[in-house]
Formats: sequence, C-alpha cells, structure tokens
Amino acid sequence: MTRSTKPLGIKGYGSTPHLTGSRVGPADYSLTPEQSRLFTLGPARRGDRFIVTEKVDGSCVAVARVGDEIHALNRAGYLALSSPYALHHAFHRWVKLREKLFLDMLLDGERIVGEWLHTAAGTRYDIVDPDKLFISFSIMRVHDRIPYDNFSKRVDEIGLPRVHVLQDGGPLTIEAMLDLLGESGFHGALDGTEGAVWLHENANQFSAIAKYVKHTKIDGRYLSGNTGAGDVLNYSGAAF
Repeated sequence: MTRSTKPLGIKGYGSTPHLTGSRVGPADYSLTPEQSRLFTLGPARRGDRFIVTEKVDGSCVAVARVGDEIHALNRAGYLALSSPYALHHAFHRWVKLREKLFLDMLLDGERIVGEWLHTAAGTRYDIVDPDKLFISFSIMRVHDRIPYDNFSKRVDEIGLPRVHVLQDGGPLTIEAMLDLLGESGFHGALDGTEGAVWLHENANQFSAIAKYVKHTKIDGRYLSGNTGAGDVLNYSGAAF
C-alpha cells in the first residue's frame, strides 16, 4: 500500500467539539452555551447517560480489521508504517506483535481507536509495560460508535487498557470534573492532566460527544517537529 492509501477509505478518527470555556486551537470548534449545558447541567432526558472520561494526551491512532488483515493507522486513516514519524512506526510494530489479539476482538470493518503514549506530545508519562502504551476509548464501524458497554466489555475481556471513567450517569459540571480528575489523573500524567471527554448515549446508543481542555495545556510542546530536538519518549521498557 502507498502513502495515499487508506485501508478503510476514511479517517481513523474525526474531531470532537469543545464545551464552552474549553481552551480551543485554531482548527477547533465549540458547542453553543445551550448545547454545552446539556452535558454539564442538563436537564437529562429519559434514557440519557453521560460517560465522562479522562482525556489522555498522546497520538490518536487506530487498529482496523479489513477482511482477515489487521492495520495500524494514524488519525488521518493512513497506514502507520507510511508515517514520517518514528512514534507511528513503533505503533505499527506494537500492533504486528498483537495481530491475533485484534483479529479475535474486531469484526471485519471495525476499528478500535485510542491514544498512543509511546512518545510525549504535550504531556509526559512514565511507562515501562508495553501493554500500557495504547489507551483505547472507542470501537467504531465507519462513522458509528458501538455502545459504550459493548466496547468496555470487549476490551476488558482481553485486558486492553481504556480511558479512566470519571463519572457514569447524569450531566457533570466542569468544576466537578476537575475535582474528580485531579492533577495527575489516572494514567500518570507528569505535567498535569489535559481535561476530559463527555460521551452522551440515549437508550444505549451513541448520541453526542464533547470535550473540555484545560487552559494550561500546551499542544505538542515535546514533539521534535516543534522543538527541533529529539523525541521525548514516555516508554522506557523493553524494545519491540
């Protein structure tokens, strides 16, 4: 396959809108105050469920099954092996070592999406166990997310890490989220946590998503392309 080939024909993962008050970048967009209040204050409707998870700061990647083949993808949906960045080549190698695991877990056309923490982007982590390098947050088919309970059951059964759930229930204010998250979070952020993601389901089906990013967050401050220095590795375990 070439650089221009996307095994699924689509992006690995799209953009998530910000809640009002979140720190936004040049390419980001925010929900209206009215829309944001549905996530943070409600009112909740019958069947509403809000799953609020820690926002982990890595490189967004995906593992996709196409037929009987497993592909490591970057966020744009291209093969990780075709990336100019060493961190994506490491992700390709990591996935190759776990092909059977993903073949057993994923159905044809599905992909599991998460954060690859091998190399520091804007936040440093201290990781020795290679099985802690990929923190999953969704299984998708084309543009649809499978229900959260199905996702969590499938990844928990094989011991694959997923983002920590701060609250599962009704709407959650930003202030309450920050209290639950703390400074280091639940994945060992060494430079402070980034924020959180609100996933909204109704009647066990995905409905909407939003995020809050703290104003102290600095995007990509450790990436070699931004610093002109070498990569800052979070991973210090055995080579693969």
